[in-house]
Amino acid sequence: MTFLQLLQALEQRLGHVHLPIRPQAARLPEVFDGCGLHHELAVTLVRAIYSENRCRHVRDRVSAEACLRAVAPIHAAVAHADHTDVDTYRFSEGFLAAVQAVFEQKPRSRPPKVREPRGQLLSFPLTRRRAHR
Repeated sequence: MTFLQLLQALEQRLGHVHLPIRPQAARLPEVFDGCGLHHELAVTLVRAIYSENRCRHVRDRVSAEACLRAVAPIHAAVAHADHTDVDTYRFSEGFLAAVQAVFEQKPRSRPPKVREPRGQLLSFPLTRRRAHR
C-alpha cells in the first residue's frame, strides 16, 4: 500500500470532514484538500507516518509497523495532555484505530458466488370446474 492509498483509506474510514485528502496529490504539501476539523493534529499524524516510513514521494510504500510506530506516541501524548478535549481525543483514538483496521483488512477478492435459494415447485392437479347452473 502506498502512502497516498493509506490516506485515502483513512479518509474513507474517518470521513472527509476529518481528513480531507486530495487523491491527485503529487507531493506531501498537496495531500490535504482544505482543513479538517482537527487539521493541526491530522497534519502532525500524516507527517509522522511519512517520516517514519522514510517516504520521499506520496506514492512510496508504507508498512503497518512503521505507521503504528509513528502514530502511537502522538496518540499517547494527546491522551495524557492536560488540555486535550474530548473531540481531539476521539479523533486521535479513531485515527489510530483506523490505521490498524486498514492494515488488518484483507485484500479484496471476488466474493464467493452465493446460489439463490430455489423454491420448490409445487404442482396441483388440474380439476375441471363444475359449472353452476
